[in-house]
Amino acid sequence: MTTKAINILGITTLFPNDQHPRHGIFVQNRYLALQKRSDVHINVIAPVAKAPLLNLIPGSRFQANNKVPDKACLEGIKVRHPRYLTIPGTNLIDVVNSITKSALNLAPELYPDGFDLVDGQYLYPDGIAAARLAKHYDKPLVLTARGSDVNYWLADTSKQQMIIDSLHQAAKIICMSQALKDKIIAYGISADKIEVIMNGINHDTFNSSAHGPNNSGYLLSVGNLVPLKGHDLVLRAMTDMPDEKLTIIGQGQEEKKITHMIRDLNLDDRVQLLPNLSQSELAGYYANAKATVLMSAMEGMPNVLMESLSCGTPVIATNVGGISEIVHPGNGILLPERSPEELSKAIRSFNQTDWDKETIEKDMKMFNWSEVAQRQVDLYQQILHKN
Repeated sequence: MTTKAINILGITTLFPNDQHPRHGIFVQNRYLALQKRSDVHINVIAPVAKAPLLNLIPGSRFQANNKVPDKACLEGIKVRHPRYLTIPGTNLIDVVNSITKSALNLAPELYPDGFDLVDGQYLYPDGIAAARLAKHYDKPLVLTARGSDVNYWLADTSKQQMIIDSLHQAAKIICMSQALKDKIIAYGISADKIEVIMNGINHDTFNSSAHGPNNSGYLLSVGNLVPLKGHDLVLRAMTDMPDEKLTIIGQGQEEKKITHMIRDLNLDDRVQLLPNLSQSELAGYYANAKATVLMSAMEGMPNVLMESLSCGTPVIATNVGGISEIVHPGNGILLPERSPEELSKAIRSFNQTDWDKETIEKDMKMFNWSEVAQRQVDLYQQILHKN
């Protein structure tokens, strides 16, 4: 007897497209792991932002969004990329309403015979739109909290009640870390409906054998070039460590600032700045680094650290979010303070430690996408059997 597959409708703005191939790749990997199973089928509505006038600025992400195709197919997953209007930094446009309308129009196209459950990845605006869609179709809702949606958006009083209402509506909530779960509970959400399911890792890509640059022994800082990632703090620490070399990989609004800092601090011969790389190229840089440094001000469960550890490369990181749930004295150093001075001390201590890269890599094998998919399907089935 063949069991009918669970039809899932995914709603998320965190999803790659041909203009932004790394954007939300962790959500894509989660959905691909589900799609490989015979008991689940998933289609995705992944809206992209359209900003009046800003979409005319050459080189802007909004101009790139103009080129994103409306439709795509990814290993059997139908993906739709409707546009939603936004004016960054303002509340002049209701982005939740814009995303909800596009989803209501596309759901019948993706599932003419209906679907079983709505899966919203990221709590705002995606999760609220997913909640409205679930309510419209009278379907169960699963929401996934990933980091800044809790640390930033849930603390925004103008968005807070909408997010809390959608969390109460959800049949289940998935969190990337225990730290995120604890924060959500503090807003009055029942602990019983929250599950911690961290991301998996593609070990075929992220491993110690990954081919990278010819040089090795450098420090590595990976992430969007935005203030909260703290690349500037790493650069300031470099001025106190004349024997260290650093590679920064990322793109974003602070690219000019970072470039100028490298020049002004006379670090040109010891620091290289690279744009976003493919997953296989990035793995090579992890594998050949002596340490990956993450100076974030806030995190959920950073993929950067999980990927680095999977390549056997120890880490040095700020003690924020769920980072302490995977970083311990055997695979890295947690900073007591987010400052260049503490980072300098940590790097000196790091250099005096004998790190077992083989054990570090081996310990990360437990984080795999097939296990993530199994836990997620168990959760879906539990919800549907109650309805």
